[in-house]
Amino acid sequence: GGDLWDQWNRPMRERIPARQVKEGPERGSWDPKGDRWGGHGGRLFTTCLSIYNLEVYYRHLPIYQH
Repeated sequence: GGDLWDQWNRPMRERIPARQVKEGPERGSWDPKGDRWGGHGGRLFTTCLSIYNLEVYYRHLPIYQH
């Protein structure tokens, strides 16, 4: 929370969905090209991190919360 979260979150909630592949065999994933770490981790890595970031909006409980 707080100001740092807002500064990071505001652009991310628009950029992450906008970068999702919309057509073709990779539809639904995120292309690692143009991602700072995508070249190291690949498509699966980039897609997983993108999904984790979007979880916030679907109100999933944190893994370690009871």
